[in-house]
Amino acid sequence: MVTEIRRGLRDDIDGRRILHLMTGCHVLSQPDSLWEEAGALGALARQRGMTIKTLDLLIATYALAHSVDILTTDADFMHLQNAGIGLHVTLAAAN
Repeated sequence: MVTEIRRGLRDDIDGRRILHLMTGCHVLSQPDSLWEEAGALGALARQRGMTIKTLDLLIATYALAHSVDILTTDADFMHLQNAGIGLHVTLAAAN
């Protein structure tokens, strides 16, 4: 989600570099049931002892709906993967 990427930008130089790279990406369509599925995913995570941030649940739901990997520095996604949720996650090195 572009919102999550933009809020993580440190400065204008970082912004120009990252946002330029994003021009080579395509935006995934939003599943019609995004909010419901994200809520269900959050409930499942809670049943397995995890509390996941809402935006991370939305991102995970997008990834699951489109069968795409998540490249992230956020361990919440790895927790979901380790709990048996069908996410494919790669942890990126944080700068």
